[in-house]
Amino acid sequence: MGASTSIYGKRISGFAGAVKNYQNSLLAYRETLKTKPASKELAKKKAFLDFKKMQISFRFELDAAASGIKARKGIPLTNPIRATNIAKSSRNIAKLNITSQVQASKLAKLGKGAKFLGNGLAVIDFGSRVGTIHNSYQSGGDWEREMFVESLSFVGSAGAGIVAANVSAAALSLLMVATPAGWIALIVVGVVIGVAAGAAIATNSVLKKNAGNWYDSIMDWI
Repeated sequence: MGASTSIYGKRISGFAGAVKNYQNSLLAYRETLKTKPASKELAKKKAFLDFKKMQISFRFELDAAASGIKARKGIPLTNPIRATNIAKSSRNIAKLNITSQVQASKLAKLGKGAKFLGNGLAVIDFGSRVGTIHNSYQSGGDWEREMFVESLSFVGSAGAGIVAANVSAAALSLLMVATPAGWIALIVVGVVIGVAAGAAIATNSVLKKNAGNWYDSIMDWI
């Protein structure tokens, strides 16, 4: 579950980064109009390109973030023409602060919740392993061996989950570009999340099964 929620958190972080790049391009276009008018078309094209990249890679997140924002003429977050027109004006510069609009959306709050949930689950997992070691100590068992097994499996499964989440988040962005909206996209998301969760679970299982023998071999060698 922690690996799965990490994918969602990283996805939202990627969307926030794309929004930031788009905003920076709009501000750079505005500055170019003042200092380098000859380069204004190039700066404008970059702003449109950054908007297109954001729209293609994060179309679902973009729709979700903009769903609660209403404006008769459109908003810079979803309308690059409106955004560049505002950039030309000296009165509406605050409207180009589109990152604040995204951060205030329900989407950003869900992203923060996913990060909190992922970290919380890791703490619970770690605490349960500490409890297992403590129970072994209290019962007079080989608690050092238990600690080796639990520590190695925790680090290994957490590492596998993080790697799988990073790879899956990147793959998800590519698949979203190539996948039409609708139920097919939901299947893609489900498969990607399953891969990350499966990697963490499988690693934990393998390490728990073999770590005890590895510990015994190390102690025999010592």
